Amino acid sequence: MLALTTAQGVILAVGGAIFVAVAIGALSIRGRMRAERPDVPRAMRPGPSDPDLETPLLNRLQGWGVVLVTFFVIWIPLVWLQEPSINQEQEGDIKGLAIERGRAAVELFGEENQLGVGCVRCHGPELRGSKIIAGGLVYTTPNLTNVCGGPNTGHAAIKSLADLRSTIEQGRPGTPMPSWSIKYQGALHDQQIEDIVQYLIHVNEENVPFDQNVCVNKEAAEAAATPSPSA
Repeated sequence: MLALTTAQGVILAVGGAIFVAVAIGALSIRGRMRAERPDVPRAMRPGPSDPDLETPLLNRLQGWGVVLVTFFVIWIPLVWLQEPSINQEQEGDIKGLAIERGRAAVELFGEENQLGVGCVRCHGPELRGSKIIAGGLVYTTPNLTNVCGGPNTGHAAIKSLADLRSTIEQGRPGTPMPSWSIKYQGALHDQQIEDIVQYLIHVNEENVPFDQNVCVNKEAAEAAATPSPSA
């Protein structure tokens, strides 16, 4: 730059000024042109021309349509085939959680067992029955580990799963067994009742043969509900 003559310096300065002026003018004109264009919503702007629709755009849309159809043709049957096993697994998980809550519910309430209801207080520490005093009388409480055995269990035998549930909900008149469901002035809601029922079913499945288990065997429940013919 130091070697440039005065004339050359003037030429460069003038040329730079002209370039800056042209750039500013072009930007100004472009801004005015943009501002003058009508603001048309995208949904109301003219669509692509027929050649554009009939060649690359149409081919692209058709290709994506084939991909999506292929995806759903494969995905929907896979989901449909897996749904029964997924539902069964989820049902098993839900039942397992209910059994664990029921296991805690039959125990005494305490700081470490906030779910405790205290069935063991009357039915013994292992729910195998006990003797309690109520109203000056001694009562023998039933063994809950084989209560699903129907008539074979003897005292206070139940005849079906519905009988087991209603006994817990409503109690047994004339005995110290109170009603536990809030529907019958008890203290437990439906989920708590169901948890205890599921736990008792689980325990009885380990102690009562399937052919005698009125809680899980419909035929056994029907047999237990059928009155025996008089001799």
